[in-house]
Amino acid sequence: MSRFQVYCGADSDRFEQYLRVGWGEARTLILTVNSLGFASSPQPTTNHVVFAFMPDNRCDIGEHSTLFASPDGRCTGVFSGKLFDFDRLLGGFANELSTAQKLGALLQQLHARHGLDFPLQLHGFFAIVMVVDGQLLAVRDAIGERPVYILQTPTSTLISDRLATLMSNPECERVINPAGVSDFLSTGFSPFERTPVKGISKLQAGVIATITQSSIHCVHYHQLHDQQCRVGNAHPTETHSIAEVRTALESAVANRLESNTKTGLLLSGGLDSSLVGAVVGGHNLTAAYSLNFGQEYRNELEFSGLMAQHLGVPSRVITVTSEMIKAKFLQTATILDEPIGDPLTVPNIIVVEEAAKEVQLVFNGEGGDPVFGGPKNLPIMAFEAYHMGAQDFSREEMYLRAYNKGHEHLPVMLSKAFQQQLNQHQRSAELLAPLLNDARFDSYLHRLMHINLRLKGGSQILPKVLKASAAAGIAVRSPLFDRQLTELAFSLPPVMKLKGTVEKYVLKQAVSDIVPAVIIDRPKSGMLVPVHYWFNKELKAFAKDVLLHRNAKIRNLIERKALQNLIDFKGGGIRPYYGDRLWLLLSLELWMQAHNISDGL
Repeated sequence: MSRFQVYCGADSDRFEQYLRVGWGEARTLILTVNSLGFASSPQPTTNHVVFAFMPDNRCDIGEHSTLFASPDGRCTGVFSGKLFDFDRLLGGFANELSTAQKLGALLQQLHARHGLDFPLQLHGFFAIVMVVDGQLLAVRDAIGERPVYILQTPTSTLISDRLATLMSNPECERVINPAGVSDFLSTGFSPFERTPVKGISKLQAGVIATITQSSIHCVHYHQLHDQQCRVGNAHPTETHSIAEVRTALESAVANRLESNTKTGLLLSGGLDSSLVGAVVGGHNLTAAYSLNFGQEYRNELEFSGLMAQHLGVPSRVITVTSEMIKAKFLQTATILDEPIGDPLTVPNIIVVEEAAKEVQLVFNGEGGDPVFGGPKNLPIMAFEAYHMGAQDFSREEMYLRAYNKGHEHLPVMLSKAFQQQLNQHQRSAELLAPLLNDARFDSYLHRLMHINLRLKGGSQILPKVLKASAAAGIAVRSPLFDRQLTELAFSLPPVMKLKGTVEKYVLKQAVSDIVPAVIIDRPKSGMLVPVHYWFNKELKAFAKDVLLHRNAKIRNLIERKALQNLIDFKGGGIRPYYGDRLWLLLSLELWMQAHNISDGL
């Protein structure tokens, strides 16, 4: 994954000096403009836009990441990612133009024709920052495979695909955003535009932002809708729906395969990674990589081994121990650069590092649940159907509780000083309400799918796998997050996703001839990291030493008594989730340590 950062303001010399220290080998492109709304007074001000780009040939396999400038100089910027029909899009431009010039001309042309909806004409995964006709625009692809972060100060704006890049800039205060931290403690990630860092926001998936000195104006250029948007509102037959999904799956994988590239599969043994492997084909795979936590803990090796055998590829089993977790936790917080409280983060990074010793690119099965309505929606739908109005909490509270991160315990866990800070911000539930009541979706299942795709997919899953693979020097592909596949899934009736008690029905039927029945028919179990057992035994001292240290970063945010109770497995809540909540707090603490973030109290 290439890295980029963009500066817009009057003092570009300072930014370029910063670049030389941290990004000495970066390619830069400097644009001088007299508009963009960055004047601090009524008098005209000359502003500079500096685009800096750091390629990474190990992770950029098949990508088109580059700085670009149209021949007339009116469209200039940086592109990170891949366009599936790149050659066709650029084929109409003069041969004597460079690829970067053709890309600039293409984006200029699309913007002139389609305005802020121009990214809809681009199919692939990408982030774009550009100045076109005096406007500074930032774009995140429709599903959110590439992140975009923005740091805005009174005199400048900085944009990057890495939160850590902006945190390391002298313009950043390196203080928590209380609301962003509260979001994290409720869900295990940062689902909304706000991040855990004061002054830094991020673009949601499918958003284009027009940026001036005083504002960031975001427009959702990509919108998902219910099945009623099909032509004539005609419901397709089941047979036709299954065939459509199969075709879309094959296209999603074909667009992400790279020739002459050693390719691996991250194989859990569940439906999603198995079907991706089947569509990729064993003849295209070097090996499959699976996780194990030791013989004493439940694992999926029976099924991952069966699928690897079915594909005819070697099965590489990576055993992750509690000692490996302890040794890797702080580095993981550095790599991910946003705190993510999913216990699979450290094991995922260990597996990808092992894969990188053998292959150049890995496919995964991420996305099957948010795109096709996985089983985590069932308890929320049951609440909606049978208990709405009969409980002491709202559907927004129910959704947040479903993450099992301890959202309901925050009033007891958070310090009074931190709670006072939170009173000045919108709560997570308030930001969720418009999504859970989105009138575009008649089906409540589709509302949940939309939330899971936009929030968890775009803000947790995709950034996690991208940053983990980039740190290992390997490219990653997540074909189940394909835009066309996603749009198709939402166009199908809800019964095609949840048929009786069968989740992801149409997806299972679409691959029934290439995935063993035992994998299709088995209930979803998930890859459970044994954190409950580890924190009750061999990692107990580690959690205590980190969380109760007198200089702990979270010491002013979390009540010490609440921390002690968690470490001792005492207090309220469901006992098996004590380990998950400890992992959550360790992720926050070590993230603050890794990036030297203060609590602001």
